[in-house]
Amino acid sequence: MSYTYIDSDVLLKPLLAQISLTPTLLLDTEFIRVSTYFPKLGLLQLHLNSVDYLIDPLVLNNIQSLWDTLFAENKLFIFHSCKEDLDVLQTCSQKLPAKIFDTQVAAAFLGYGPSLGYAALVEQICAETVSKDQTLTDWLARPLTEAQKYYAAKDVSYLQPLYEHLTYHLDSTGKAEWFFEEMASLLTAKQQSIVLDDLYKDINGAWQLYPSELAVLRELAKWRYSTAISEDRPQNFILREEFLAELSRKRPQTERELAQIDITPQQRNRYGAAILQCIQTGMSQTTENHPARIKRMIDFPQYKQDFKQIKQVIDIAAENNNLPVELLGSRKLINQYLLWCYEGKDMSVEKPKLISGWRDTVLKL
Repeated sequence: MSYTYIDSDVLLKPLLAQISLTPTLLLDTEFIRVSTYFPKLGLLQLHLNSVDYLIDPLVLNNIQSLWDTLFAENKLFIFHSCKEDLDVLQTCSQKLPAKIFDTQVAAAFLGYGPSLGYAALVEQICAETVSKDQTLTDWLARPLTEAQKYYAAKDVSYLQPLYEHLTYHLDSTGKAEWFFEEMASLLTAKQQSIVLDDLYKDINGAWQLYPSELAVLRELAKWRYSTAISEDRPQNFILREEFLAELSRKRPQTERELAQIDITPQQRNRYGAAILQCIQTGMSQTTENHPARIKRMIDFPQYKQDFKQIKQVIDIAAENNNLPVELLGSRKLINQYLLWCYEGKDMSVEKPKLISGWRDTVLKL
């Protein structure tokens, strides 16, 4: 197998002309996201006109021309397991594709399992072996070895036959409409902005806190997220999540009291004043502005019975339609539906996924 390495604007220019003429793009990305909040793109792989292209974004001067060409004319982007690739592209280009085809999700709709890896799918459909020996590569280091480049190229080499095979069987089984609805839903989720005032709800231990303590947690969660964004560092590098609930319960007022919390001296020195300010802001909130206590699903007396009944319906429907249970009705989706029911079936908010779109067609709850 050969590939073409694009490491200059001169080499990029004719490739851009080819990209502009194709309605579909077969893509993969290699990136690093260890000590940063945002992923750092190390390599962009593109299979086009039977050639695997490896585009080096670290050396291109006119990288914007690549993004402009890729995202022109509503092209169909084809990936395998695309969620992280979409994060990378959105970070680098501030854009998302208009249409996507995820071969992993398509395979799930066809009964290959809920999250089959690229190598396993290639082996089953193409009868080819793809090595995963470079998984832990530092894709920001240069120069890349031939082994690394070969590995990266292989990650797009088989996307075309996978796409053709899966498209044919989605059509023949009548699942194409379901699949593309799922793809549209995934893109919609990626486009939704973070609601800062809701971040506290997902913090471990939040359900144990009283409203006055949740008011503090809300401020701490907002601060930690905003600081991670501004400094481009993972949120747990700013402050580990396990400390947020403890700070909200103990609510230290001084640096001396803050020192009793088991956060690192470096974090106290750097963020101590901000943490104390968050606590003061939360404590100053009036009772009317306190968040309500967080209810766990288990706190609803009928939850276990309701969950079991819905799970049985999903299991039967999944088997009848050759779908993974995890795709049709995961625990998260069941809980989303039950909470909506317990809170009065508010029709002013978006209906739960279990009773909308293709899942509603299959389940008829």
